[in-house]
Order: sequence, then structure tokens, then C-alpha cells
Amino acid sequence: MPTKYVIYYRVSTKKQGESGLGLKAQQAYLYHFIKRQAVVQEFTEVQSGGDFETRLVLQQALDLCLKGGYTLAIAKIDRLSRKTEDALHIYNLLDGRLFSCDIPNLDKFTLTLFMAIADRERELISIRTKQALDAKREEVGEWRNSTFSDAARKKGQERILQKARINPNNRRATELIVLYKDKGFTLQVIAEKLNQNGFKTAQGKLFHRTTVQRLWKRYKRKA
Repeated sequence: MPTKYVIYYRVSTKKQGESGLGLKAQQAYLYHFIKRQAVVQEFTEVQSGGDFETRLVLQQALDLCLKGGYTLAIAKIDRLSRKTEDALHIYNLLDGRLFSCDIPNLDKFTLTLFMAIADRERELISIRTKQALDAKREEVGEWRNSTFSDAARKKGQERILQKARINPNNRRATELIVLYKDKGFTLQVIAEKLNQNGFKTAQGKLFHRTTVQRLWKRYKRKA
């Protein structure tokens, strides 16, 4: 029996939901992988994340999935939740009937890894942002009671965050490489696993043994 999908979108603000900002991108991702005739219903929630208990539209989508045996489909895993425990709860609730465009071949292991990597990325970006802002204040002779305008501070933070996101493929792949190396996997096996899970190099190509080796050596030099 062909898989039937219930699609769940989440946008952070009412303006995004009305204008299509963010929503259109999510739709484009999902309908690239899923045929329209396989979609039972779509749900759109306007909310900036939050706990599972407060996501009423998400709960409606889950109820429909449970009643009909459908698969819940999302564009990116962070549309579902930014909390590992919530994501795993939903995965278990659906008996694994969860599809996310950014995690091909999704299972409990890869879901846990991706959520953990996302948590670490947010933590590191926050640290780098704070350090960079503190350094900038020292450079211009301003300390924590600085007179930076809110607009200037926001612009500086956005610039720092943008730089921190450079080559996200390499950062996320390196996290997995380190985990797989700890498990004793060979470079060739690691390359195959990265490709199976939809990872691409910074140039958008498949991983090979030499690519994995290069990222591993770079990690060891920084460690």
C-alpha cells in the first residue's frame, strides 16, 4: 500500500505565515520529494517553537496520522522541534512514521544524532557570538555598559551568525565522522554512511574516503 502523508509546516510569525516567507520554501522542499496525490492533508502552525504541549496544530496533525496510519512529513527537523526529547517522543508515538527532507533514511539513531548536532551548533554559535561582541567592545573601548544602539548590535550579531554558518555541511559531517571513528568504523565505511544519510561536501558532492580523511585530520589538528 503506497505511503500517505500528512504535511506539517511551522512558521515563526504571523507575518511569515501570511506572506509565505518560509512557508513557500518548506512547500518546495516537501513537494520535491512527495507527490501531491500522496498527501492527505496539510497543517500550518504559526509559532516560534515551544514545548510539544503548546503546539496545538502539531497535535492535530499527529492525531490524524495516528487515526489513519499516515506518515508525518516535515521540510526540516527543526520545524518539528528543537528539543531532542520532543522529537524522539513524536518519532516513537508514530512508530517511526516520520519523514524529514533534511534527514534521508531517518531512524531513531540518525534522528538522535541530528538533534544532538543541532543542539551543539546552537550552543557554539551562541558562544562565538558572545566572544566576538565582547572583543568588538574592547576594540572600540566599550564594555558591557556600551552605548551601541539596538540596531547596530543586532546588525553585528547577524553578521557574526552568518559567518558562523559557513560550510554547515562540513561541520555536521565532521561531528558524525568523530562519532563513527569512536565506534571504530573505517574511513570508507564512514564515507558510505554519510552518503546514505544525504550528506554532501561543501562543494555539493558525494563523500569519498579521502574527503573523510581530510576532515578527520582537520578536526585532529584543532582538537
